[in-house]
Amino acid sequence: MEDGVLSSSSESNVNMNNVDLSDSVTSNDSESAGIEIQSYHSMEDNNPTSLQQHTDNNDNDNDELKMLNQSNKKFNIETGASTKTPIKAQGGDLKETLAGLAGNVLEWYDFAVFGYFSDVIGVVFFPPQEGNANLVQSFAVFGGAFIMRPFGGLFMGYIGDKFGRKRALELSIFLMAFPTFAMGCLPSYDAVGWLAIVLLTIVRMLQGLSVGGQLVSSLVFTLEKHDKKHWGLYGSYVLGTANVGTLLGGIMAAIMRFNLTDEQLETWGWRIPFLMGILVSLSGYYLKHHGTEVQTVHKNVSNPIKEAFSKENRRSLLSACFVPMLWSCGFYLSFVWMAIYMQDLVQTRVPNAFLINSLSLLFTNCLFFPVAGSLSDKYGRTTIMTIGAIGIIWLGPLTLYVINTTGPMSIFITQSSLGMSLACWGAPMCAWLVEQFPPEVRLTAVAIGYNIAQGIMGGLSPAVATIMVSKVGMISPGIMYVIVALIALIGLYTAPPELDDPDHDESISQHHDNNSSSSLDIPQIT
Repeated sequence: MEDGVLSSSSESNVNMNNVDLSDSVTSNDSESAGIEIQSYHSMEDNNPTSLQQHTDNNDNDNDELKMLNQSNKKFNIETGASTKTPIKAQGGDLKETLAGLAGNVLEWYDFAVFGYFSDVIGVVFFPPQEGNANLVQSFAVFGGAFIMRPFGGLFMGYIGDKFGRKRALELSIFLMAFPTFAMGCLPSYDAVGWLAIVLLTIVRMLQGLSVGGQLVSSLVFTLEKHDKKHWGLYGSYVLGTANVGTLLGGIMAAIMRFNLTDEQLETWGWRIPFLMGILVSLSGYYLKHHGTEVQTVHKNVSNPIKEAFSKENRRSLLSACFVPMLWSCGFYLSFVWMAIYMQDLVQTRVPNAFLINSLSLLFTNCLFFPVAGSLSDKYGRTTIMTIGAIGIIWLGPLTLYVINTTGPMSIFITQSSLGMSLACWGAPMCAWLVEQFPPEVRLTAVAIGYNIAQGIMGGLSPAVATIMVSKVGMISPGIMYVIVALIALIGLYTAPPELDDPDHDESISQHHDNNSSSSLDIPQIT
């Protein structure tokens, strides 16, 4: 009976071939003794001497366990498997989760506030020009940050897959804080001429480098700490808090514009929101000194970037580029560019444009976001995202028409309806992206796909929409919603079907474990 218990314990440890057994043997034998007492407690009534016999043989058992652990490590080396702990819900520490989400809020405040002050920045940093030329140039610099996002995603993704999710998240947070603060200190065009434009572009691109890795690092860091059946909900928290940061940028813009004159804004008022961006470093400091690393099962990969582009991941990577395009284009048109559109581009300025925009963003892409994420956990990512895409196709052009023909209340209702459709696409998308890739390349691959979409659609959309208003017509940017939604749906429905399974990672891990244990001749303790 003693031999049977030890053999059962050995087989259990073989099936979990990625677990290092040395800790249970070398920590003064306390942990192993505790396990053995628990195992033998049920036998004590039938055989009172069994526990004593086992204790006498404890040293021999430990030697045999060490042999088993050495065989296990040899297997890991031969197969390339990692010795990290298995993928499972880790019950992420609340303070760590909140610190990561707070980093999202502040970082996206830093990144989005540029868009809300783009009209003022166009006046401060560019020479006087006719029409909307200053605004177009300001949006071009705004889009310049998106060009850097794929590079930031590659850099942070590589760090996250090779050295840990936490380290990538910390680095991206600090890289956002200081360029944003520096932007608030830049000289104007009147002071230094073209050098002001160069400095503005450099600082903005540094922001893009940071944010290219921050969101996906936070996303993977958060999801891998929680049960996968709730990934839709927790993924919505990550992107939802980023939307809260964008909302704070809009609220700051509304407050500044309400309390300051145009002259005051252009002289010194615009600097205040950027100088406050240094606050994002607080969350990075907490994670650096108090956070713990995410542990996952995955094989060792020498180059995650090369592996992300491998034949096995290529189809998923292509879909991961297409699917976020609708979120990127839809969000920046609907909640960043739209505020400027209502304020400066329409023939009759919409009263309280920034307040309407901020309230719509609050109720839909902040408060409704977790609802949409939870619905995807229950009914599936594809179903909820398809409903969202259909809504965007109809409501995108309609919102622009309503802005030009009706009053503030109708505008708020229509923009909010559009925002709910965006939430149905964006909230499930977070978990959908992470589910497309195995853990060893997950952060790198998601960062590549998501940031390519952001670089193409998020960066170009506001500038293209502004040009279309000037050259084509007031509601012509509505066609962008339709075209991009169709592209994103193609990406959604051409993704590998087996990777859209909520139990994908667990099934792969279990399959790997079963194959490993059956193919390796592990000595049994008898």
